[in-house]
Amino acid sequence: QWMRRHTPGAIVLRPNVPAIPRVVEQARRELAGYYAMIENLDWNLGRVRAALVEAGLAHNTHILFFSDHGDMHGSHGQFRKTSPWEESMRVPFIIGGHTPRYANKSGYLDNVPINHVDIGPTSLGLCGIEKPTWMVGTDYSGYRLHNKAVVNEPDSAFLQLVVPTGHGHSTDRPWRGVVTRDGWKYVVLAGQPWLMFNLNEDPYELANFAHNTAFRQERQRLQERLAAWITETGDSFALPEI
Repeated sequence: QWMRRHTPGAIVLRPNVPAIPRVVEQARRELAGYYAMIENLDWNLGRVRAALVEAGLAHNTHILFFSDHGDMHGSHGQFRKTSPWEESMRVPFIIGGHTPRYANKSGYLDNVPINHVDIGPTSLGLCGIEKPTWMVGTDYSGYRLHNKAVVNEPDSAFLQLVVPTGHGHSTDRPWRGVVTRDGWKYVVLAGQPWLMFNLNEDPYELANFAHNTAFRQERQRLQERLAAWITETGDSFALPEI
């Protein structure tokens, strides 16, 4: 029933999908199915919420909605995951729940660089449990509960593709990157700068400043932040020379 509501011919593509017939055709076909699955997922999430209400558990339950990755769906001529562009690596992280205590905070949004390693600490924080000393990541539960400060909040998120994946339709080389709270993204291959975008002004990532000498100072700042993440995580990835 969901597929009947979404047809390839009605799909409007993002402006970074190249006008190549085979790319456009595949992107529209995939996105029709993708949008149908999103609608199906929303419907099933509604069933979960209804079951919590019926069981009398909604008043003390947090619902976390997130994904492991996105999909290129033709953007920049690529498909599948593993690429550092927004379509592949930017995913939702939504915390909700049906309870009067949070009714006046619904729709609250903050621009924080949440990463997957933060899900564990945040989940513990929502349950009132302190993060163990051995656990990495940041507890962002304060944004939901509004009863405590978020401490040691990072100014950026560390991005990694550690090993080749064999995904021929997307990036198949190891890379490292950083996306900052002030809206910049910087990605490198081993010993080689690759991508650098101002996401505030260029959300579709069409203007790559990685090799633009006019942005050398900004690139230096981003590489220093990336180097700090590599050191902090014990990574051995070779950064390019500036």
